[in-house]
Amino acid sequence: MPHFQRGDMWTVFATADLFLITTNSTIRQDGALVMGRGIAKQARDRFPGLAASLGRHILNTCGRLGDYGLLVSPRWPAAKLGAFQVKLYYSQPASLELIRHSTAIFCAWCAVHPDAKVVLNYPGIGNGRFRREVVLPIIAQLPEQVTIWEYSLPDKENFL
Repeated sequence: MPHFQRGDMWTVFATADLFLITTNSTIRQDGALVMGRGIAKQARDRFPGLAASLGRHILNTCGRLGDYGLLVSPRWPAAKLGAFQVKLYYSQPASLELIRHSTAIFCAWCAVHPDAKVVLNYPGIGNGRFRREVVLPIIAQLPEQVTIWEYSLPDKENFL
């Protein structure tokens, strides 16, 4: 079973072997992946050119609105940022079937790379619109080498 952590996942970017962000497969007219909210937007803003690179890779892998499940750079481990697909169209809710599919591919990747320390934001919640309890039975099968991160806002009471 994976570990669970609350906070800012970016604090462990330097120490993670694979840093997965949840994504979709909506490709814009210019060929870039739509990465307009949540951790995908944060990654897009941190890494100029990421949306275009992922868009090209998705178009070559499965096409617009296709099913890729998991994208890990062929330059891994030097390039440690990867994509975990939770939806096809960016504005729709996440898909439990896609999360199952992506989780299965991810489990297979972990079996081949058992020493890799992997982090993933909690898939399907937030902009995915599922409650964590709905997604938990799916992601609970991930191995111990994975830490699932859930962003938490500071407690307002601590600021009063």
